[in-house]
Amino acid sequence: MAHAYVVEGDREQGILAARAYASESLGLEGESNPDVTIFQYGLFSVDDARAVGQFASSSPVAGSVKMVVIAATRIFHEAQNALLKLFEEPPQGVVLVLCVPSLGQLLPTLRSRVLVLEKGDKETNPADAFLALDAGAREKYIGKLLDRTKSDKDEEKQAARGELLGLVEGLIRIAYTQNAKSESEELQSFLADLSTFLPILHERSAPLKLICEHMLLVLPKSLAA
Repeated sequence: MAHAYVVEGDREQGILAARAYASESLGLEGESNPDVTIFQYGLFSVDDARAVGQFASSSPVAGSVKMVVIAATRIFHEAQNALLKLFEEPPQGVVLVLCVPSLGQLLPTLRSRVLVLEKGDKETNPADAFLALDAGAREKYIGKLLDRTKSDKDEEKQAARGELLGLVEGLIRIAYTQNAKSESEELQSFLADLSTFLPILHERSAPLKLICEHMLLVLPKSLAA
């Protein structure tokens, strides 16, 4: 049994996967089990990381092991750095599960400290539905997504940014697969652009509008066919 896991994808499905693991592998059954604690965030901050670390240091309530689940739409890099020590050496009897929309959100240092906990369902690529739209519909979708990133509601704002990040990662996967079958300068250039954008999208002040406009402009016709 490892002491730190990550679940990629939908938050609710991630939490269900964590509960299932707690029940099947740790003997922590029931949704109201006091030794299974779930923290949910839109945006996970350094202060949140410190609070979770402090909670994790407390002893299990009913048995010898407890699970702490962190489900977040986005996690600032500073907050990930604040989690490193906890995920590398958690307190005795503590199992940690991190639920995030995409593994691409994680810094390599944090990613190296967790094992992927499979949900048991087939993952879908959000870019498939995007590419199935015509050019006008894709522009409208991106426009609405950008509007959501400006929402006054932090939960909605972070969900939109997470959705945009998942879209870019999905496009990279599709372009990479297609380029492996039939190499083209257009696909290679597109992959280079998206690979440059990906780390920028994690930044608070990322120029989302410019990135999206460029992405739509250089989207290979072969990819959207």
